[in-house]
Amino acid sequence: MKQPLEIARLGFLDVRHEWRMSLCMILAVAAIATPLLLFFGLKYGVIETLRQRLVSNPATMEIIPLTEKRLTPDWFTQIRENEAISFVVPHTRRLAAQAEFATSNSHVRRMFDLAPTSRNDPLLLSFGVGIPGPNECVLSAQAYEKLDAHVGTTITCWVSRDRGQVKVKRNFLVIGVLPDRAGTVPCVYVRLESLEQIEQFKDGFAVPSLGWPGRDPLAYPVLAKAILASKTPLDAVAQALLVQSTGFVKIKALPPNFKLPESLGLPKNYHLYILEALGNQADSQDVATLLDRLRGKDYYLLPYAPNLHFKLQGSKGSAELLLWSYPLNRHLPGNIIAKTYPQFAEDLTEFSNKPSPRVIFVDPLVKERLGADVSVTVTYEHGQEINDSDAFGLTFKAECLDLPKPANNELNLGYILPSLLGQLELIATRPLIDGQTADGQKTFLLGRRGYTGFRMYASSLENVRQAKQLLEQEGLTVSTKADRIEEVLALDKYLGLLFWVIAVASLIGAMGCLISNVYANVERKRKELAVLRLIGVHGVSLVAFPLTQALTLTLSGLLLSLILFHSLAATINLVFADHLQDGEIFCQLTISHQLQALGLGLILAVITGILASRRLAKIEPAESLRDE
Repeated sequence: MKQPLEIARLGFLDVRHEWRMSLCMILAVAAIATPLLLFFGLKYGVIETLRQRLVSNPATMEIIPLTEKRLTPDWFTQIRENEAISFVVPHTRRLAAQAEFATSNSHVRRMFDLAPTSRNDPLLLSFGVGIPGPNECVLSAQAYEKLDAHVGTTITCWVSRDRGQVKVKRNFLVIGVLPDRAGTVPCVYVRLESLEQIEQFKDGFAVPSLGWPGRDPLAYPVLAKAILASKTPLDAVAQALLVQSTGFVKIKALPPNFKLPESLGLPKNYHLYILEALGNQADSQDVATLLDRLRGKDYYLLPYAPNLHFKLQGSKGSAELLLWSYPLNRHLPGNIIAKTYPQFAEDLTEFSNKPSPRVIFVDPLVKERLGADVSVTVTYEHGQEINDSDAFGLTFKAECLDLPKPANNELNLGYILPSLLGQLELIATRPLIDGQTADGQKTFLLGRRGYTGFRMYASSLENVRQAKQLLEQEGLTVSTKADRIEEVLALDKYLGLLFWVIAVASLIGAMGCLISNVYANVERKRKELAVLRLIGVHGVSLVAFPLTQALTLTLSGLLLSLILFHSLAATINLVFADHLQDGEIFCQLTISHQLQALGLGLILAVITGILASRRLAKIEPAESLRDE
């Protein structure tokens, strides 16, 4: 171990002794390394500055919907699980997301857009603004200028409907103001709940939590299908009349093998037709128009909901039933239910918007199997009529009554009031809520159908394109800054490629320069090196001489190049300081980059030393005695 260290010491002393030649070699290494360091420093500094400008502005990663589409809460739950999305919050209808604002010391009201926000909103957090609470808001820079409302100011929000005839107001506390670069639209950021309340009021519904007046969002009866039983066949003209402005758009005869329940009690040998409403369902006014056109004819019109799935659960057991209702606006001959339960006589033929009694008529055997305290779970099974609906569901309590006449072994059948069946038919297109009216009467209320937009941000620059493609696959047209991001990423890629092309060429030149220098040094000192071979220096000890010289020259040249780089980089950053924002650097290298440069240089020196040592190994020890 002592011999290699001594030979390495001799190599270092030889470099120092021939300091003029060594200095030339050090300057040569620095001349090669310094431009490379500057080029990489400029490349890294410029790209990092552009990247930081993109990342520091959340608008760069924002995904803006250009079209409105009905989006369900389940859709938002699924999209949040995608790794490409860092934040998404639903948005109500754009026209409903506007209101007038004014401060307490000003009578001038300004119309602003409202935008939803929630926890972890990157736009607010990136600018150091807190997330507003239920009665708080954040202003954009443009809204702040027009309102002149500072942080801590209470502003009044005015909401109107019916062409301004009905107005309500509420107050918001301003907790933050966004800078100009956060956006150019006058906007007020509030919680999603506040936007939903404003939309609900503008739709004409009451908002009890805020004391805003309006009607209850009651579920109204609709029909997607109805069965028409006619004593006489309907010709083409009669059929066309029944699907003109009635809410139903299609009519066709049912096949002969289609049978109505015997327990329904309809007269025999009637001709059966099915009416279908495609897209929008027929409401009570549409049904009233249809019944008016059937006036004077011998017919029965039955609501038909084969896609509604009913499960009854009682204290003793459960049962899955297909529920029918009785004909609309016509009593069946000898209607036993109407006679047995006179309190429901009118409800059996009524199809109206008023809350319907929650009554289900079943075979006595079914009722006995169910027991008391019956709850009904109803869900919608997807059909071809409504392709974009979701399978909403609802569970509610119902009174289970005996059919006065057993259902002739039709234990899977039951009967329900027409209005109740029509209200439950809404499940095909929107959720229902088991609630009550303002006077406390049990009824179904309309749930939120969904949202028409969103505020969304990608999780990173690289994921903006992926998020855009994901949404376009969902049929959504969106706008992003993906093209600009791609330009920066492409610039980084091509500058990196250019750097490595230049670096490889420079490294080859540097290696050739080092090898030729060390090789020439070996040739000049053949006699002295032969003496070392003569006294027994070989193997690792022999390699130590050229390796030490290569390492010394390379390391000295790299250290000089780093000194020159930092001096030139400081000058470049000073020259371009006026074009940079706080914290930005035009030319820079991290500690990691500098250590990597040193490591690469040392690897190059080791390769050079090993190659030169092969020439040294060919020197014969006898050469040291040849001239003696």
